[in-house]
Amino acid sequence: MLVVQGFADFLWRHTAATAVLLAGVIAVAAADVASHGVNYNDCAMELIATSKGSSNNGIDCPFDKRTPPLLENRSVSQPRLHVRLQPRSDIVPPNATAEVRLAVLAEHDAHRIRALNTQIEQAIAVRQRKGSGQFSSSFNFSVNAGPGLHMMELTLGTPPQSFPLIMDTGSELVWMQCQPCKSCVNQSAPLFSPSSSSTYAVLPCSSGPCQSLPGQCGSANSCQYSYSYASQANTQGQLGTETLMLSSPDGRSSTFTGLAFGCGFNNQGQYGGAAGLVGMGQSALSLPSQLGKVVGGKKFSYCLYSQANSSSDAAITSLLMGDAATADAANMQFTPMVVNSAVVASLYYVNVLGFSVNNMKLNIPANTFAIQEDGRGGMILDSGTTYTYLPGDAFSVVEKAFDTFVKLPRYSSHPYLPLCYRVANTQQRIEIPSLTLHLQGADLSLPFDNYFTKVDDEGTYCLAMIPTSGGLQVLGNMLHQKYRVLYDIDNSRIGFNPNSC
Repeated sequence: MLVVQGFADFLWRHTAATAVLLAGVIAVAAADVASHGVNYNDCAMELIATSKGSSNNGIDCPFDKRTPPLLENRSVSQPRLHVRLQPRSDIVPPNATAEVRLAVLAEHDAHRIRALNTQIEQAIAVRQRKGSGQFSSSFNFSVNAGPGLHMMELTLGTPPQSFPLIMDTGSELVWMQCQPCKSCVNQSAPLFSPSSSSTYAVLPCSSGPCQSLPGQCGSANSCQYSYSYASQANTQGQLGTETLMLSSPDGRSSTFTGLAFGCGFNNQGQYGGAAGLVGMGQSALSLPSQLGKVVGGKKFSYCLYSQANSSSDAAITSLLMGDAATADAANMQFTPMVVNSAVVASLYYVNVLGFSVNNMKLNIPANTFAIQEDGRGGMILDSGTTYTYLPGDAFSVVEKAFDTFVKLPRYSSHPYLPLCYRVANTQQRIEIPSLTLHLQGADLSLPFDNYFTKVDDEGTYCLAMIPTSGGLQVLGNMLHQKYRVLYDIDNSRIGFNPNSC
């Protein structure tokens, strides 16, 4: 086992000119708890009551008064992280028909995209209030994307406790349900018990991680957070630090001290048995940003198998982090990450230049996929969305091009995917033209299964793209399935390799 100390020595921005190293770990031994005469559960329940607006019950929590010390990176070598990654089993019912599978994933997409658009509108409104001098320092709930579609396992605490968590490139916070829980959803593993871990510590309100999140300070100076997701899902609790262990499929493990994460005491939503969520965005609190100092950089890669085609394709793969993620970089095509200055850095925007059908470049205006001046629009790459969502005008051009080349009758009554064809004989091989996605610096010649999907047993095939009437545009996981996709946050680029899964 490789132990890396000083995990939380990352930069937290307090002003535009000053960056302060904040985070750390404090041992909270049971004997120490007893010496103060305070029960940890009472402290946590006081935090819950305070967050609900209740009065202080006079409980003095020594955990909350401790400021985690600054830590140094003392690792003697860089760990190479390979983390097991698999699709959530609760989204698509076992043995679901193609029709049911498509409907479930499309509904999940709809909730997620609605939440993403709300998140962007919220950020735009905050920026506009700042610009007009009407900005208030009061905290508001942050609305984030609905939980993603793939799972990974994290091990936290001393002694270690393992938990299945949802991996999500559209979120920034790592959090899990914790004891004592006022309101928790079902999960397959026991709840995380901070009082049973000798390495758990509560972050104070003055810490950088705390100030980067929506929430408020409790009476005991403990950092409280509140996050809302799609479909009425949310989590509320306290921000703390803990020891993290990641295990690879070959049995090796690496341990890090000082992971900043949310300990949720009040949670609602549907997480399919998961204990919480792992934010993989670009913000300082995401897992790749926190790990970056000790694993060779803020970068990770994955190779996904979409559940849209069939459950048998939903294979278990690995999430690579740090130096391990860039092992295949020489064989990748790269496109730069695009900055949307109006929104938080948890989303991965890319510059889409257009599409080609049968090697014919389509006539789509260059600014169709661009971020608008007010922060709306733009295209993101998202692991938690299945299908690809294009502006209506661009979709119409793509639709017309396929109609030109496909010599099959249209099937026009599908409720989710508008461009469908039906073969006369279900055994007939469908002839579909090629599709190339043109990104800035990269041209991806997509496999058939990445952009067309069989939707029933009657021989109906549909383009896995959906037109939108405005707002965010999304390149979903089906479009980039079976590609090794590298998110190189340090160098602001995303890489693609179709031969590395």
